[in-house]
Amino acid sequence: MTLRGRSGALWLEGGSLLLEQDGVRRRIPLPAVEAVRPAEGPRGVEVVLTAPQGAGATVYRIAHRAASARDAFVRTVNAALPARDAEEDRRDGATLVEVLPGTVRTAWYRKALGDAALVLAIGVPVVGWIAGLVTLLAHGDLIGAILWFFGTKPLIIGLVLYGMAAKTLYDRAILRRRGVSVLAAFHRYDGKKRLFRFTDLNGVPRECEVDNAAEPVGSGPERFEVSYDPEHPERVAARLPVRTWVLRSLGVGVFGTLFLYAGLYMVPYQLVQVLS
Repeated sequence: MTLRGRSGALWLEGGSLLLEQDGVRRRIPLPAVEAVRPAEGPRGVEVVLTAPQGAGATVYRIAHRAASARDAFVRTVNAALPARDAEEDRRDGATLVEVLPGTVRTAWYRKALGDAALVLAIGVPVVGWIAGLVTLLAHGDLIGAILWFFGTKPLIIGLVLYGMAAKTLYDRAILRRRGVSVLAAFHRYDGKKRLFRFTDLNGVPRECEVDNAAEPVGSGPERFEVSYDPEHPERVAARLPVRTWVLRSLGVGVFGTLFLYAGLYMVPYQLVQVLS
């Protein structure tokens, strides 16, 4: 749910409030929020953070004209806040607020760069593939053109298999170096996805998917040991048994190599032959 006005934007996402205001983007964990309330005076919303008794609470304000949207946002966020006793000691919620890297403008700039990189990553290979096919046909190499056309699929499959393996190894290496192990319990279904919830070191509840090959912890089938990266909490991986690693390594080593070699022979090698 999002609330956007001229002074900024505020939305609820993954157990946190994200606030964009004055060129700065902040993540406010729900445990750091005492209440969300309509602002006094001009229409808007105030996010009041928790504070120790006798101390002033930090308050973030964002203007919004639509009273119905404002009231719905207030009700939704307050319903999602953790239950607390009135006499319970509060910590300073401002210490839990995370200022995300870069300004809002920088984030948009990075998104534009990411979109441009995606266009180049797709466009350059497509243009190269068409140019190669045209070159083979121009040289009268019909067999090479046929191999070029049908060799694209095994080449892509081989590259995808090796790419997925490389990403998995990279993530596992990061988690092995600085990952934090926690228990994730089944939380809900999102379509066909089974989402599990864990709590990070800052007390923020987070959701993740668990590999189907992971083995449950304890007697219940709904709890798994996972590791997450404190610097990038979206990087989460479950602990897998050794036999799974062996079988997957063999799968990539055998089938990935077979597809990759076949694709390399049928696609770029044909062009090398006709041009040499």
